[in-house]
Amino acid sequence: MKRLLLFAALVAWSGMAGAVVYKWVDAQGKLQYGDRPPDGVHAEVVELLGTHVARTAPARASESAQNQKTANRDQPNQDDAGAKKAVADDVAQTREKQCADAQDRYKKMIEGRRLYKTGAAGERQYLTSEEIDSERLNAKREVDATCNSTT
Repeated sequence: MKRLLLFAALVAWSGMAGAVVYKWVDAQGKLQYGDRPPDGVHAEVVELLGTHVARTAPARASESAQNQKTANRDQPNQDDAGAKKAVADDVAQTREKQCADAQDRYKKMIEGRRLYKTGAAGERQYLTSEEIDSERLNAKREVDATCNSTT
């Protein structure tokens, strides 16, 4: 019975914790709270237990329509710049990862004593001295190509 009451209390509490509460100043200058702000009023989301981001509720009715029209004029340039920056960041992160992988492979080639490749049946095929030198040279070239490239 205690478990059932505890479960019911937790379910009720979680429903309240997920509710959004807005805060705004009315025409008389009084601070008001509610689950829906009136139209055309600048309202902020109140930080409740478990929420950490204060967001602003969008202005409603005609104000939002006017803001959207003016924003649409400038938005393509801002979107393009933001998209280009996001792509550049993604490319930079990918290059950093590729460089780190290449450096790790080269380090293993240099520090490894008995290097091998895995055969088709899963067995180890140990490399000869010439093959090891060739693999080390290839790993060094890969590091130079990925870490030092400017494009």
